[in-house]
Amino acid sequence: MSAIHQFLPLLAPGDGTGNNARAIATRCQELGIDSNFFTQVDRTGLAAARFDEYHRYMKPDDVVIYHLATWSPVAQYLKRLNQQLAVYYHNVTPGDFFAPYSPGASVTQRLASLELEALAERAFMAMTPSAYNTIDLHQAGYALVHQIPIIFDPEDFTGEGDPKVDKLLADLHAEGTQSWLFVGRLVPNKAQEHLIMALHAHRRALGGNAVLHLIGRPAFDGYLTRLRKLAADLGVAEKVNFVSGASTAELASYYRGSDVFASASEHEGFCMPIVEAMFHGLPTVAYEAAAVGETLGRAGVLLAEHDPLAMAAWLDKLATDKDARSAFRGEAVKQLERLSPVNTIPMLDGLIAMMLEAGGSGFTPDFDHPSRLAEDSRRIIDALAERS
Repeated sequence: MSAIHQFLPLLAPGDGTGNNARAIATRCQELGIDSNFFTQVDRTGLAAARFDEYHRYMKPDDVVIYHLATWSPVAQYLKRLNQQLAVYYHNVTPGDFFAPYSPGASVTQRLASLELEALAERAFMAMTPSAYNTIDLHQAGYALVHQIPIIFDPEDFTGEGDPKVDKLLADLHAEGTQSWLFVGRLVPNKAQEHLIMALHAHRRALGGNAVLHLIGRPAFDGYLTRLRKLAADLGVAEKVNFVSGASTAELASYYRGSDVFASASEHEGFCMPIVEAMFHGLPTVAYEAAAVGETLGRAGVLLAEHDPLAMAAWLDKLATDKDARSAFRGEAVKQLERLSPVNTIPMLDGLIAMMLEAGGSGFTPDFDHPSRLAEDSRRIIDALAERS
């Protein structure tokens, strides 16, 4: 059987890199291509093998994909192999963001950038989800770069909800309280302090009938402490709901029951939660930085600078103005036609064909085989369009 195996440092529930790898594997398996995971750490229970055990399974015509977002010994292992290598570059967050909280993490990010350069000679192609990331790849010396939006499974964030979260959000709505949502790790580059400051500005100028739900695991205790202290100092601690990780059901409920999605992130290679918000018809207000504007398109409001009052005013408007919400929902439909598996699975199929040719397996899949991910996306997008 032809194989396109995937290597990544970490495979964990809810992790964007891992979710992308799983979605790619789903399509490979639909096409009759073996696709297993090899990782340094597996927290999913998917029985992924250790990366340095791959030599027990490898075949001459295997193609391997390395998902690069941070430093890992996986890269050095792959560099020594003879199999055709493709790099999927998710972006490397500049270490300066992490330095005040973890000098070691800052150094690790610098090593990851050097790793990206080192693999350029070894990889026959690179993939990445944004034009912003493509610049890094060209500067690192990659000759063949393909831009393809993140491949994902809508089931990861649109399935059955969690009753407790549903009740929490319904009770807030019944009280006339807005729910502002952020999803993503609590890390300095995502700048959640600006969302807390917007919540404070909303209380001072617009009545303060809002709760900020911060859904994500903290990467550094010091940064989480800073966020909690800021909320307390500004008098909005009781209005910030810190949720350290959420199940698939809880995540679906937060997206489904919130009023607006908010992001103050200063560095994103794609920003998948914005796409997840679109699938739920949730308008977004975001700071325009890195790849955020590419991903959001016209499906929300982009702010050119960190202005707490401006962000609060826009979040308030989109949470309450039905006409504005409907207009942005219509734009989300257009953006999802470009970013969802409806469009990206055919793009992936083309890249799979190139990988199989590079591996020399001689296998030609039936690319007319339906894609569950595309079909599920089509159904959700059509339903969203009817609501617009």
